[in-house]
Amino acid sequence: MTNQKIGRLARPGATLCLCFSMTACGGGGGAEGPVSPDAPPVVAAANPAASVVAVPVTLRPAQVPVQESVPVVVSPQAEVAAPAVVDETSCGLNGAQGIQVELLLAVNAVRAAGAVCGTNVYRATQGLNWNNMLQQSAANHSRDMAQNHMFSHVSTDGGSLLQRLQATGYSLSAAGENIAAGQSSVQEVIASWLNSPGHCKNMMEPSYQDIGVACIRNDGAPYGFYWTMNLARP
Repeated sequence: MTNQKIGRLARPGATLCLCFSMTACGGGGGAEGPVSPDAPPVVAAANPAASVVAVPVTLRPAQVPVQESVPVVVSPQAEVAAPAVVDETSCGLNGAQGIQVELLLAVNAVRAAGAVCGTNVYRATQGLNWNNMLQQSAANHSRDMAQNHMFSHVSTDGGSLLQRLQATGYSLSAAGENIAAGQSSVQEVIASWLNSPGHCKNMMEPSYQDIGVACIRNDGAPYGFYWTMNLARP
């Protein structure tokens, strides 16, 4: 089973995108390993006829292996900083509170419990910290997808995940991205990502420290709700 997986969700019209991997240090190819940032990402186009198109993205230095079998100390969720600002990047969900706090707690709960992502078993790992620069990058990409009726890890201007993160001023050594479309709640989008091995792997990557997530809504676009999750390590 590859990361370019098409499957079905109970809710029609909901979509995930392909997993894509990159690294700031080069080497390798495909979502299962590092990819040179100088090479264009290989991303399968979303098929509106399919309920799910799976595509996670991971930026990871080639010399830093993923320690999937080594347990680590889980950081208490109370120590994870919550987002300071909630705006239109919540798709109008959860009222004034927005989606960011709920998403952060949900992702950290998964990481604290451990998960099976396809054939990979991930033990409990540390919680993530909210990062406004990652949220900015996520919001920019979700807005691009919603406004331009497209679904891809490549921006309409040709920009890559690495370029979008660098544009916010975030200095990274590793990063990943999950996108989804059509899911109308935090619970639904998290479940969709967890049911896709590549997306699940991004969420459980033990080296990541920071997260930013956004949802942009456009009822005139094919999927209505456009989600982007950025995860990274400085």
